[in-house]
Amino acid sequence: MMSCSVRRRIYRAIGLAVAGMVVVLGQPQRCPAEQLITLRNGVTLQGIYIELPTLNHNSASLGADGGIQTRPIWMIDDGLRRTYVHRRGMVNNEPVEVPDLGLRMEFPQPIPQGANEVGALGQILGVTPLNEFGRRQMSVRGTDGSPTIIYQGLTELTSRYAKLEALKSDSPMQLDMRVATESIDTPALQRIFGRLLDQDDPDARLEEVRFFIEAERYGDARRELQAILQQFPEQQELKPQLTALVERQAMQLFEQAQLRRESGQPALASAILNNFPLGRVGRVTRLRVEDELGEIRKLQTQRDDAVANLRKLVDELAPADQNALAGVVDEIDQHLSPNTLSRLSDFIRLGENETIPVQRRVALAVAGWILGSGSGEQNLVIVISWVEVRDLVAKYLAHPDPEVRAVLMENLRVLEGASAEAIAKMLPLMPPPLASDQAIAIHRGAEAAEAESEASSFHVPVGAVADELVHGMYHIGPDEEAFEAAQAADPMAVPDAAYLVQLPPEYDPLREYPCIVALHAAGAPAETQLNWWAGVATERFLSPVQDDRADPASAAVGAGDESEPGDREAQGEMASPQSKAMRLGHAARNGFIVVTPRWTRGGQQSYEYTMREHDAVLRSVRGAMRRFSIDADRIFIGGHGAGGTAAWDIALSHPDIWAGMIAIGAEPRKTLLHYDVNAVYVPTYLVMGEKDGRPLKRNGAVYDDYMTYQHDAMVVMYRGRGKEFFYEESERIYDWMKTPEHRRADFPQEIDVVTMRQGDRFFWWLEWDESLPETVINPILWEEAKRIKAAKVDARIGANNEIQISQAPAIAFTIWLSPQMPLDFRSQIAVRYRGQRGNFRFTGEFETMLEDVRSRADRKRPFWGRVKIP
Repeated sequence: MMSCSVRRRIYRAIGLAVAGMVVVLGQPQRCPAEQLITLRNGVTLQGIYIELPTLNHNSASLGADGGIQTRPIWMIDDGLRRTYVHRRGMVNNEPVEVPDLGLRMEFPQPIPQGANEVGALGQILGVTPLNEFGRRQMSVRGTDGSPTIIYQGLTELTSRYAKLEALKSDSPMQLDMRVATESIDTPALQRIFGRLLDQDDPDARLEEVRFFIEAERYGDARRELQAILQQFPEQQELKPQLTALVERQAMQLFEQAQLRRESGQPALASAILNNFPLGRVGRVTRLRVEDELGEIRKLQTQRDDAVANLRKLVDELAPADQNALAGVVDEIDQHLSPNTLSRLSDFIRLGENETIPVQRRVALAVAGWILGSGSGEQNLVIVISWVEVRDLVAKYLAHPDPEVRAVLMENLRVLEGASAEAIAKMLPLMPPPLASDQAIAIHRGAEAAEAESEASSFHVPVGAVADELVHGMYHIGPDEEAFEAAQAADPMAVPDAAYLVQLPPEYDPLREYPCIVALHAAGAPAETQLNWWAGVATERFLSPVQDDRADPASAAVGAGDESEPGDREAQGEMASPQSKAMRLGHAARNGFIVVTPRWTRGGQQSYEYTMREHDAVLRSVRGAMRRFSIDADRIFIGGHGAGGTAAWDIALSHPDIWAGMIAIGAEPRKTLLHYDVNAVYVPTYLVMGEKDGRPLKRNGAVYDDYMTYQHDAMVVMYRGRGKEFFYEESERIYDWMKTPEHRRADFPQEIDVVTMRQGDRFFWWLEWDESLPETVINPILWEEAKRIKAAKVDARIGANNEIQISQAPAIAFTIWLSPQMPLDFRSQIAVRYRGQRGNFRFTGEFETMLEDVRSRADRKRPFWGRVKIP
């Protein structure tokens, strides 16, 4: 029997821990307070920081700047990984002290003394689960290619990381490897705790409860507390704490519902909230759930009321106007949703104002649908013309025949509502060009388009094939075998775009989605990147799981012996809404589209820095933008291994396309040793393992080049790890991508970049057809080049509506123009290059704009005109 004072201490400790505070039971080891560090890009880091002068651990190496410099670099160590950032360029304010990890468990293990430290780890071939002693076997590829077994033991465990050290063996070694605690499944932890903690001592058992609470695995904490109460019935005063744990677990579910709603998945958010265990949570939580459901229902009511009011007003119009508007009104009824409701904000606000004539109110609704909120157009004649303009534009963008497009252009020019300004506004609001009604009618026939529209609001895009097993997954272009065979047949040919796409749940072609273009490692299929970024396909949908590390939307929120009738539904045991499997990973939760291009030749072992590889990726990106609703301002590129190197190089070679770049286990060589200047325009996230061949000694000089005031760069190094995929970092990467700061930058007033390859010749509004031969280096013959130096590109938009090209490796240029650039389109625009001059005056024509959208697939930033020099 425990004393009353002990029981009060345990009761209070659990209650405070549930409330978010860490209270020590017994004598666990404590460390100095950590710091909370907010970066200028919106990311928050936590750990212990120290300042370093450089990342370069090789005194004999030089960076691209030609020398070794000292920089104020901060290393933030959270025990699992070390994150390096430039102090003045990245840190937003002074660090704030926060409590350290509260519970730190130590485990005695037979660790060799005086052994040599492991310098590099080969590829991991397999790992056994941790046994009850906290030990496992890890098989890695040795230097000769054969498997090597490393015996590891758990020596330290916190809610954030587990420390695994090499054990005594015939080949002793020193290896301190850190893995994320969230990667250890519950059965393994229970085996370890079962041996470590005295199962007949409730004080000791409560250590396990506290650990799970600190790790935010509230379901595991609740189940262990229930087991304690069953074994020690005299501790019934702890029973109310079950409610607190259920409350925290329920809040995870509520936050997941909010995330789903923000990510464009209102039906899934409603399903989570409608099955919420309201009977087992507090009043405040119940009110929050009811308020969230109320907001979802309010939007649906607004949508229904707006459509009903619009139909009523249209019925009051003249028959000719009714006929002209019938199609677009049906379209609004079919496609108006929480994703598009804001387009009709003017109509929702003024649609019932009877002092405004009916025609004008109807015009407000249709104009908002075509051009977006704030158009303010109340002339019904012009608005009806805009509907026809939009339909012709959709046909123009989808039609493969240039002669037909020429006829469509002539038809557009005579319409009253056809103007560059109106077309530029409607382009981002249209369905993707190869997924519109017009595209389906052109490529599959009018009957097919009509049948598909009646069956679903979503067309399978032209050229896309739905996967037979996975919901929301599509195949475009040749499969892996055919793609590699085509390249083998003609290595110099530009390959047809071949890629896979995974859409998030409740995909709506009229909503813009952020996108990650993920490049697979050499020798790996493209599907591996879908699994990493979007999750492995599963047939489970909102089904209860035992592991609280899974998506909380699929986690049970039960209360054990406090369960009530109907709890199985409340806990989420719902039937799958479709027969196909689903990917429920981070891309689904955060509403991202994942595009995985096929980019390697058969048997290719590394990235080759060629334009063939660039073309394979860029053609896939443009193809995906034509077929799926990708937000052109939020396209990220990333990859693993050779795919990470390719992503890094492609991002810096074409910095005008990307919102950011993520390279995992990449190896910078060739152009990447010179393109750090271009990285000023692209937020950079580099992830690697400390034991991946000593990266700071091998590539520290390269990383130093990113530690400047101008760069938005993070270098993340996992402690004691080799070349891996680092799935533990995925949640932080998605948080990084979602920050408002990480969007494609505006058109720059000044272009200051470098180039070394023939294909790297388009930067925002400056393009040239061919680089001067002496400025180009063939990446395949890189080692044979007599002179390796990047060519500088310098151009700026100056005063008096003038663009000046100061330096570039060419003699002929195309300068693309847009009102989104700091230019006055109402006046003449001049372009100068070494005494040559070209002039542009906007005449209102829009063929250049539509051709630009058709070729580049960017509907958010089309160019309206161009000037050629000479």
